[in-house]
Amino acid sequence: MQQMYEIDKDVPIPAPIKKHNYPYEQLQVGESFWVANTPMSILCNCNRRQGKRFSRKFVCRKEGEGVRVWRVA
Repeated sequence: MQQMYEIDKDVPIPAPIKKHNYPYEQLQVGESFWVANTPMSILCNCNRRQGKRFSRKFVCRKEGEGVRVWRVA
């Protein structure tokens, strides 16, 4: 059975949703921030993206019930 789809015109694309608001831009080398109840994989991906965006280097480590992110370069 072939499925039929309705084609719409002039439907605006929604604005992107900014899920995370971590202070990557404000961090100086040696400073860190801690995030509770967030999977480490999410912060590792954020580190990579923000590192490219700001030409900086970040690392994260599990700490208690959360994850700590450091700026290292």
